Amino acid sequence: MSGTDGDIMPFCPKQPMKVGYAKGTSNTWTKITLAEIKAEASKCPTITDVVFTDAQGNQQKAISDLNGLVAQGVKAIVVQPEFGAAQLPSMRAAMRAGVAIVPLISNPGGTQGTDYQDFAFEDTKHVGAVQAEWLAKTVGKGKVVFLGGSPGAASSQQFFSGLKEALRKYPDLQLVSDQVVDTNWDTGQKKRVMAGLLAQHGRIEAVVSDYGLTDTGVLDAYAEANLPMPALATNASGNINGCQWEKGNFPFLSLDGTTSIGRIALRKAVAVAGGSADPEPGWVNIPVVVDTVNGKPPKCDPSLPPDVDLSSSLPLEQLRAAAQ
Repeated sequence: MSGTDGDIMPFCPKQPMKVGYAKGTSNTWTKITLAEIKAEASKCPTITDVVFTDAQGNQQKAISDLNGLVAQGVKAIVVQPEFGAAQLPSMRAAMRAGVAIVPLISNPGGTQGTDYQDFAFEDTKHVGAVQAEWLAKTVGKGKVVFLGGSPGAASSQQFFSGLKEALRKYPDLQLVSDQVVDTNWDTGQKKRVMAGLLAQHGRIEAVVSDYGLTDTGVLDAYAEANLPMPALATNASGNINGCQWEKGNFPFLSLDGTTSIGRIALRKAVAVAGGSADPEPGWVNIPVVVDTVNGKPPKCDPSLPPDVDLSSSLPLEQLRAAAQ
């Protein structure tokens, strides 16, 4: 499912309205998602502004950012609650203040109708099932590790839970850690963490992550350890992954198109703010865009920045500008 499939026009507000996007951390993926949200909002002449907040990895700032958006009169807010349940009280407070709240990607728990009105989440069980099946066919047996983001990140835990559940069907694939291995979604930290894991466990046959763009650090760790490359299964990959793959092929799977889910979340928030509901499914099955084992190689465009998500629905020039 693509975030461009829906139509915001039936939900455009009758009166001028500001919308918001509240994010716990910012990176190029965030910039592109924000650009997708702005592009969707631009279809409604009555949406006057898209206000963005970046909590810079600080839980308390994420809470105060949301409170601040409400105080500014923002009536429809897409929230990416990377701090999970800790953000639910501020989301409930915003709802009580008459604001439409729609969480994006990161599922904070809670209850629809009580803590938020609608949602746009990746179906992490679907992602885990696809990844596990691919690993079973590609690797067969061996050690597997899951690399996540910031400590306690709700989205990382949900992706890991989906993978762990799916791997029960394939007992020859064994997780080396029964929990998310944190890397802060940072290339350098992924390299250091992966180097430590390789020193501890020897070669790990498969690496799964929830932010493929920074998995270049994983492959650098294998190269420095003089080990054969692993099978890499991820989502939200980028230009640099394709260019790295072209330099030295390795089994690579990526489910992508994640930035356009922001459009779905915005449509849902604007619909709620207007007293209606967007009928699009809240659980989104993101598609397999890269599968080198089955004839779907990744793209590499040297003219674009390395951290651009080439599965974005933005036109090329808008994508280039968003990544700056």
